[in-house]
Amino acid sequence: MKKNIQLQLFLDKSREREYIRLPFSVDADTESISIRYRYPSSFAGQDGPFLIEGEPCTIDLAVMMPDGRMAGSSGSDRSSILISPLGSSAGFQSCELPEGTWHIIAGAYHIPANGVAVEYEVEVTPKERRLFKGDTHVHTTASDGILEAGEAALLARRMGLDFLIFTDHNNSAQNDRLPFYEDITLIPGTEWTHYKGHAGFLGSEQAFSTPFFTASLEETRALFMEAEENGAFRVINHPFCPLVPWEWDFSLPFDGLEVWNGVMSERNEKAAIWWHQQLCSGRKLPVTGGSDYHRPGLLGSLAMPCQCLYAPSRSRADLLKALRQGSGYVSYLPSGPQADLIAVSPEGLPASFGDVAVRGEYTDIQLTGLCQGDEIRLITDTAAESLIAPSGACELKLRRRFPDALFLRLELYRSYAPGLPPMKALLTNPVYYRGCR
Repeated sequence: MKKNIQLQLFLDKSREREYIRLPFSVDADTESISIRYRYPSSFAGQDGPFLIEGEPCTIDLAVMMPDGRMAGSSGSDRSSILISPLGSSAGFQSCELPEGTWHIIAGAYHIPANGVAVEYEVEVTPKERRLFKGDTHVHTTASDGILEAGEAALLARRMGLDFLIFTDHNNSAQNDRLPFYEDITLIPGTEWTHYKGHAGFLGSEQAFSTPFFTASLEETRALFMEAEENGAFRVINHPFCPLVPWEWDFSLPFDGLEVWNGVMSERNEKAAIWWHQQLCSGRKLPVTGGSDYHRPGLLGSLAMPCQCLYAPSRSRADLLKALRQGSGYVSYLPSGPQADLIAVSPEGLPASFGDVAVRGEYTDIQLTGLCQGDEIRLITDTAAESLIAPSGACELKLRRRFPDALFLRLELYRSYAPGLPPMKALLTNPVYYRGCR
């Protein structure tokens, strides 16, 4: 729920040319701060039919963060400003908003003889869990794609996507020049491309500075460690691709697995099977899906498949955190079926994809955008339950308990045309069950 704060300040003439601090509180997980202020700019009089200009009155506006850093300043030319990691008013930083006591800095530039009353309205908007759609594997003209980053972003915006992650081959030179748009989040990355396999290093402007052409497992391990130190989320891409399979040891340090690359195919099914085996062994491993987009084509659409993430905002930091957590699923298209589930964490809080939940407590499952004949699979390490959507079905709501399971994940299979066998249309990350309350 938004928090509205009303602040009032009276300035008399003696305070002219002072800077006055007005504190206000910002909670953790805040998405945006908007500030509006008003005051009479001039005290006018009247001489017969003439309006007489009064004394000048000018109050400047600046904002300071809890640690003393300036968030920005606008002078007195604007009556409202916005601060958000998704885009701020000119002159103000676009950054994550730290918890604590912030300050409006009122600059008393010109104060009339009788003083002036200034009114401030501060609106603090909290972050809220919601679904964002995008693509984690996109190439541009910085390597072998045919679209520049800005062109790919414009295409994604027309498709209604919320984010793109750029993954040009062995190249990070373009990452510090990504364009900025208020309605789509562009995230830097690199696809480490080697004859013995590919890996996505997501979220880092420069994941590695050493040569990409490693010659041994030890050199490759060092490169992966460097990527981790530089903040990259390390994903092994299309590991069972027949053209470029993963020939390195899976003991290399990595954070996630791309189980769905481009259109659904045997290589993706093999990746999903290998991943399922890892889950059954007790490993917690998030998965991603990406189009590997290079150019338009029948089998080369952006966001085919579509990475769907539940995150508290569309900031880079929140989307990358959701990706690391496995907070979501992969759908074959942005318009494809959607999934959600809510279980109970050991702390008694809601738990969903990528989270740890209490084994044996109820899990609520929801799928929307269904079609007749869709097969929904509820998959654990010990069993799989299958449900077929009947005629007219558009949504599924279930409540289940899994007292003996290590995890639960969902899959949906759909026949895309009459006569064609069903193919995977949705795959979720798991919720992980541990212990009991």
